[in-house]
Amino acid sequence: MKSKINAILTVLLVTFFAPKIVAQDHTNSWFRTTLSIPITEKLKTDIELQHRRQNNFESDNLFDKNLMYTFRTWIYYKQNKDVIYGISPFAYFSNYKSIQKEGDADAKPINEYRFTASVELQHELATKFYVVDRTAFEYRAFEGSIENTTRLRNKLAFRYDFNPKYNLAIGDEILINSTGTDAQHIFDHNRLFTNFCYKLNNKVKFDIGYIYISRLTKNNIDLIEENNFYLNFTYILNKNPHS
Repeated sequence: MKSKINAILTVLLVTFFAPKIVAQDHTNSWFRTTLSIPITEKLKTDIELQHRRQNNFESDNLFDKNLMYTFRTWIYYKQNKDVIYGISPFAYFSNYKSIQKEGDADAKPINEYRFTASVELQHELATKFYVVDRTAFEYRAFEGSIENTTRLRNKLAFRYDFNPKYNLAIGDEILINSTGTDAQHIFDHNRLFTNFCYKLNNKVKFDIGYIYISRLTKNNIDLIEENNFYLNFTYILNKNPHS
């Protein structure tokens, strides 16, 4: 419980002391498809494909321009129902510039390779009501002259399981640069989110949600405010009936 209180205080402090000058709002749409492959009762691997789009300059169309393409692999180990360890040994990101002025849409994407390790903990506060805490470490390697960075992220959320098919979660995730950046850019971004999960059956799952992001880009000291609407589709291959 002490670690969860510390996480909340960190979110509040960093968000409060982050730069307060705000650039124009931005609206994005995120789409992700995941193929989940159970290996044993405790071990599984995921393959993710993701595409994000953004509005153009002086446009309200959240599907207008490319924002990101990603390919990522995950390996998860479920110690028990409350503890899950994750490793992403390889991820490829093609990052397009966040459009803030005319001409930004013509910029070439920056390619990134990422390694991630994470641990997710959950605790049942009341019947069907959980607190979930996820801490992750990321190493980000960029092509070109951009310095590689390491990033720490912590997500604290509350989830209510209505039944085996539906659940609703709200929470906050903060991302902090620990190396490869200057003092003004230790704060990377903060995500305030809500997620609705629907399990169609034991093989198909949908996540629909909204994320409000306050982001500090590498070459700017002004925060970008983003409205992100997302749809995630998960297909579970050869689901283990005992999991």
